[in-house]
Amino acid sequence: MTIFFWGVIISILVYLGVGLLAGRRVKDTSDYYICGRNAPTLLITGTLFASMLSVSGFTGDQGWCYSGNITSLVLLNAICACGYVFGALVFGRYLRRSECATMPEYFGIRFHDTRNRKVAGIITVISLTAYLLSCMTGVGILMEELTGLPGRACLLIAWVCFTGFTFYSGSRGVIITDTMMFLVFFTATLLSGTYIFNAQGGLGNLLENLMANPALPSGLLDYHGNLSGAGTDSIPGSLAYSLTMGLVWFITVAVSPWQAGRNLMAKSEHVTFRAGSLAAIFTVIFLLYLNLQSVAVLNLNPSLEDPQRVLIWAALNVMPKLVGTLMLAGIMAAGLSSASTFLSVMGFSVVLDLFPRQIDSEEKRLRASRYAILGISVIVLALSFLGLGGIREVCYFASTIIAAAWAVPAIGSILSDKLSAAGARWAMIAGFLGFITARVLAEVDVLALGSVLKNFLDPFFIGLYLSLAFAILGSRLHPVTDAEASYRRKLLQLPRSEADPREYRRDRVYGYLMILAGVATSVILIFGWALPYNR
Repeated sequence: MTIFFWGVIISILVYLGVGLLAGRRVKDTSDYYICGRNAPTLLITGTLFASMLSVSGFTGDQGWCYSGNITSLVLLNAICACGYVFGALVFGRYLRRSECATMPEYFGIRFHDTRNRKVAGIITVISLTAYLLSCMTGVGILMEELTGLPGRACLLIAWVCFTGFTFYSGSRGVIITDTMMFLVFFTATLLSGTYIFNAQGGLGNLLENLMANPALPSGLLDYHGNLSGAGTDSIPGSLAYSLTMGLVWFITVAVSPWQAGRNLMAKSEHVTFRAGSLAAIFTVIFLLYLNLQSVAVLNLNPSLEDPQRVLIWAALNVMPKLVGTLMLAGIMAAGLSSASTFLSVMGFSVVLDLFPRQIDSEEKRLRASRYAILGISVIVLALSFLGLGGIREVCYFASTIIAAAWAVPAIGSILSDKLSAAGARWAMIAGFLGFITARVLAEVDVLALGSVLKNFLDPFFIGLYLSLAFAILGSRLHPVTDAEASYRRKLLQLPRSEADPREYRRDRVYGYLMILAGVATSVILIFGWALPYNR
């Protein structure tokens, strides 16, 4: 048994140990669902970033960079980062004021309509099933690489770990492990970069070595990607792709149940802004550093059969065993923790949003949530054995469902005084069905529409436009009621507990940090990537 094998075992034991300790502190449904609504900035930041990055960020996204698409991904991540701040200011703080336990519950209360709650709950379960599937696949690949066990056995082990963890500990355990794993893989990534960059001649020589590399992927150095048939084999195509997917992730981190929904656990509204600011900073700077590591591997091994395993290969062949073990164990544990996040949100939504009236006591509700978590996880396990698509593709599919269906009703619920319950419900249904239908047409290429939908009109925009159109139509046919208008006015009122001037002065510090992060990233890209290429 190698050190990597024992790294897997230890990380799993730590993961389960934290779940056991956190589960003992669960006293009621508030602890189980929303961590007692008392989570500080560090925990909210950790869970935001860890659940967003997950295994896909270390495997699928890095394989995409390795294949020649780093510039597109850097732009995509920059747009995504803005969503954290936008979401905190425009939606997250108001969501917290609602004192709901789930995002679908918010839609039901905000619009005084249980049908909105159920529709949002159904969309939540469907989208997060796909997201959880991508997490399981990534963890399975990594565990198979490290242990030598069959792929299905690895999937089963991963399933037992995150299902048992979530079943017992709920949200409290999830955000604690998210934060722990964030700190682990952050440290491991800083260390791994030192060895990867040095192995190929130093970070300062990265671009020069890439330009001299005869095996360089097409498109890496001419500022566009090389996704065949997807419209990214040109600079305009690459830009369109980055802007589209950047907007998808912008909306996802701003309004999704596993991102914006974490604000329900925040100790205060100030925490939502501070955590969003830090998550934005890490999304830009940390991911750029990680992306450059994947590109640097091209100078060490330009012929990997599976680009998704680029960091796994580096951990096994470039880094010292201790650092490599820390890196891989951190990635795997982050995947397990993210899986717990998605599973918990789905389980809570099934019980609280889809069947709220059938459960009349807190004890029964807690028990039902655990059974729902178990049932959903069994379904996802069965789907994972089918090997449906790559990690990155499944992950983006899941996020796009939410972005297309929830952007208009979520943001409109705060900014618009004309969006009604019918408008919000129709918007969710139209966005969801519009995206799914367009995506199917793009894949099967019905009536030669596939090329058009892939290259010129992404299915996401079809879903978004339909969502907006039906929001307007539904609101005109069924206008806002007095109850809806009154509740919105209540949400817009600043609570006295949040009006401390000292807290706002602290908030400004986080704003300045974001500005510095943006300037630093621009300087790095200009002087480390763009100018050397043109010399």
